[in-house]
Amino acid sequence: MTVVTDFLTTSVYQAGFSLLILCVLLVIGVYMVAIFRDYAAEDREDTQKGIANLQEMHAKGDISDEEFRTLQSRSHQLSAETSSTEGFPTGDHSTST
Repeated sequence: MTVVTDFLTTSVYQAGFSLLILCVLLVIGVYMVAIFRDYAAEDREDTQKGIANLQEMHAKGDISDEEFRTLQSRSHQLSAETSSTEGFPTGDHSTST
């Protein structure tokens, strides 16, 4: 039994075991982020459905004319931004030094 405890008290083995635990936790974290990103991507509402919902709210009187125009223009801006950057990575790719 002392062989096992001596093995665990050596600093090289402790560092290796700590590194193994860190790697396992990192893999679990990456997996959880991937699941959350997939869930969030599926949760987005279609732009056309959103505009139809706004029109319905406006017809019922839940939102004013000004609010409707503001939300509608913002929705169009977001859909234009999304469609123009869809499929391309985002970020600064400048080559200046």
